[in-house]
Amino acid sequence: MTEKQRFLIYAHLGNLLASIREKNNVSISEALKIMLDKGIIQELEDLETGYYLEGDAYLEDALIIPQ
Repeated sequence: MTEKQRFLIYAHLGNLLASIREKNNVSISEALKIMLDKGIIQELEDLETGYYLEGDAYLEDALIIPQ
């Protein structure tokens, strides 16, 4: 994984974490648990999915973030 790929992944993870917190009115730890339970982190870190190249709105839909 290159530094650029790692940066994009971490940027998306931060944005998705904030979105989950806001939409579900939960703490950071609860939002992180949702991300772990749904496999969002693993999906983003799997470079073959190409998710790290997508926009945050697309990722919210594709990774089925609960509302």
